Amino acid sequence: MSKRKIFIIILLLLVAGGIVTWTIYKRKIVKDGVAQTVANKTNNLYGIQTGKLDIDEVAGNLTVTNLQLNPDSNVYNHLVSINDAPSVLIQINIPSLTVEGVKTPKALLNSAIDGRKVIIHAPRIDLFFTGKGKDSLKTVPDKEVYRQILGNLELIKIDTLSVVNATLVTRDWKTGDIRMQFDSVSIDLLRIAVDSLHDKDTTRILFAEQAAVKCKKASWTSKNKLYHYEVRDIDLNSGAKQLSVHRFVMDPRMPEQKFLQQFKYANDRFDIDLQQVRVTNLNVPLLLREQVKADSLISGKSSIRIYRDLSYPHDKKSRVGTYPQQAVMKLPMEVDIGQALFHNSFIEYKERNGKSEKSGKVQFYNAGLRITNLTSYKQDMAQHPMRMQFNAQFLNKAPVKAVINFYPDNGKFTIAGEMGSMSAKGVNELTEPMGLAKIETGTITSLQFNFTGNDHAADGHLTVLYDDLKITLLKKDTVDNSLSKKKFASMLANIKVMNANPGKNGEVRRATVHYDRDETKSFFNLVWKSIFTGVKESVGIK
Repeated sequence: MSKRKIFIIILLLLVAGGIVTWTIYKRKIVKDGVAQTVANKTNNLYGIQTGKLDIDEVAGNLTVTNLQLNPDSNVYNHLVSINDAPSVLIQINIPSLTVEGVKTPKALLNSAIDGRKVIIHAPRIDLFFTGKGKDSLKTVPDKEVYRQILGNLELIKIDTLSVVNATLVTRDWKTGDIRMQFDSVSIDLLRIAVDSLHDKDTTRILFAEQAAVKCKKASWTSKNKLYHYEVRDIDLNSGAKQLSVHRFVMDPRMPEQKFLQQFKYANDRFDIDLQQVRVTNLNVPLLLREQVKADSLISGKSSIRIYRDLSYPHDKKSRVGTYPQQAVMKLPMEVDIGQALFHNSFIEYKERNGKSEKSGKVQFYNAGLRITNLTSYKQDMAQHPMRMQFNAQFLNKAPVKAVINFYPDNGKFTIAGEMGSMSAKGVNELTEPMGLAKIETGTITSLQFNFTGNDHAADGHLTVLYDDLKITLLKKDTVDNSLSKKKFASMLANIKVMNANPGKNGEVRRATVHYDRDETKSFFNLVWKSIFTGVKESVGIK
């Protein structure tokens, strides 16, 4: 079950819980009767207990303390033995629940509840995943189910329902281990209405005209225990049509080498920190139906670090169908976002070479990314391709920019990019550990390329203008693992290398590139290999 669906279910439970509590007590059902009703409705799987009850008939107020709903482990074990156990068990503890301003004559005479406010104070909800049976919470119940729960009531109107400082925890039933936790959750539902007129109103959120949800922190650990995730200061407001998150962190729980030792094959280790994320003009009712439709997604200062060790063997799994546009179309929810903007970001790809046993870092500083028509709808992408515009400072030394258009069929894409001037020696921090080569002299004036590609190959052209290029080939010293010069090979390499473009005749060499994709590797590997192929041809390396 998705984390969002769990959250929706809890909201519905709290809404129904507040309303049902008033209904039960206004009908003069005593505590034992309430407990018996809950037991009957759940086949004795759940029991309910309450503490003190205060009713003010004149003001129409009700306060209940220490309201608890608990599963019976003996009944659950019996259900397991007959293969009828639920996959999720719920435990709810509400220290205080207050209902204010119910218009009593309507409630007694007209089968209606018309009230001012329901306040649920500091509830704690634990969801236990049992790993058994059918998922009774797989789909969120519709409003008709809640009308059955509420009996013969024809109208329910409440000005405000507030949940204050709630805690939601999901756990493994056997071990008690926490899977996910939401802390300091506050919910305000305004102008709640449940009747025949509003049942089919698709603009409402959990029966309400407007909803506001805040959560101080949500956290969870990946199934393989290798990553810890944390989301801070979540703020969803249906009136403003906006969702904001102060910070999202994907934090690896082990150092680089120990992390990779958990895998048989080469794998990527991610370290991600996104800050000040906002989604604007968000359709909140659609969000509750697992559809994301919004004008924009905007992220502030962010950091993305990726690490890979090439000394590990490659797994040889096919990556066909994993290009960015294909991944978006395969999302478990429908997505339609006008544009996504990422500002002032830092991106690093760190790679350890098995031969040199050293690591190089491809780094982009002050990176900006704009994605337009970010959609999972194939027909929309066919009419207007998903476009990615990227700009940054390569190694904090040269400006780079690229524009990529993604199409829905066969992984088709086009890419055009360029890099500005820099000293060729500036790339030694990459070429020495990753390519066992050192640039002694040279200036790169510019690099430009454009390719068209698909699931299987890329074709296009590349032009790199440079001057006074001289290289040294390196080898690893077997004693101290340092890198030393391969003198004879370096001499031969410099004889073959064309040390300038344009050459002495003034003609600019333009490389024609065709690169067949290694289908076990990614989209970005294909782009990098195509660029590298063009650069090698331009400088005379075969």
